[in-house]
Amino acid sequence: MLPGMPRVYRSSSFDFTDQRIPARYDERLVPVLFGPWGEGLVALARPTRGSRALDVATGPGTVARILARVIGPKGIVAGCDASPAMITRAQSKPERAEYAPIAYTVCPASPLPYPHAAFDLVTCQQGLQFFPDGVSALAEMHRTLVPGGRLAASVWCPPEDCTLFFAYQQALRNAGQAELADLMRAPFPRWTADDIRARVADSGFSAIQVGEESRDLVFDGGLNQALAAFAATPIGPLVDALPDADRAAVADAARQTFAPWTIDGVIRGPMRSWIVMATR
Repeated sequence: MLPGMPRVYRSSSFDFTDQRIPARYDERLVPVLFGPWGEGLVALARPTRGSRALDVATGPGTVARILARVIGPKGIVAGCDASPAMITRAQSKPERAEYAPIAYTVCPASPLPYPHAAFDLVTCQQGLQFFPDGVSALAEMHRTLVPGGRLAASVWCPPEDCTLFFAYQQALRNAGQAELADLMRAPFPRWTADDIRARVADSGFSAIQVGEESRDLVFDGGLNQALAAFAATPIGPLVDALPDADRAAVADAARQTFAPWTIDGVIRGPMRSWIVMATR
């Protein structure tokens, strides 16, 4: 890149293949965000003891491990993800005798390397918005379910409804990092309930329910914790690569954009997600 030329980030840059991301993600985002939301998704799915479940876009195995705990040792859990680094992180976690065994696989969401009618439940937490062909991915989930099997999935609502991530996007833009700010929008599609319902119906599912859920994202450690958490997304390595002055500008801008959400040093803001339940 020639001096003075702007950096260009493509949407494909928002991926989880960088070796630095899985540990950061697991340590900084799972406890405050994906863990609580995963517990909620599994609770709504209500898997039975001894059942068979698949978690698509499992990342470091967050939802897979919740399923394994709820289903118990007589059940089976599979988890798959396109990122080898994420699967390596998931596989590094110790098995527990009271949990269902978990088999992890590196693969895309379409095609899935599982037989027809192999599972009673398929979950997908915040993965649908990233798949190159979402309808094909949903059709593959449908294929792997037994008749009457259930799909439980979640997709973030638009960025303005996920306040702290939106505040970070604003900070990036205010600090002169417009391309990174645009890239940070990738997890937050502007889908409506009807958009999601149509995608799921086109994949063969029935009894489709699309609702909304809101939970607070809380950074008790204030700005430092918030910035560390956002460094656990695929944006992190790109921000790491900025010159020192640019990184400092991002932190200064974040201090301003997080101010409306900060009370007594704690940053708190709601996250809103679509929750999808459907039947094969």
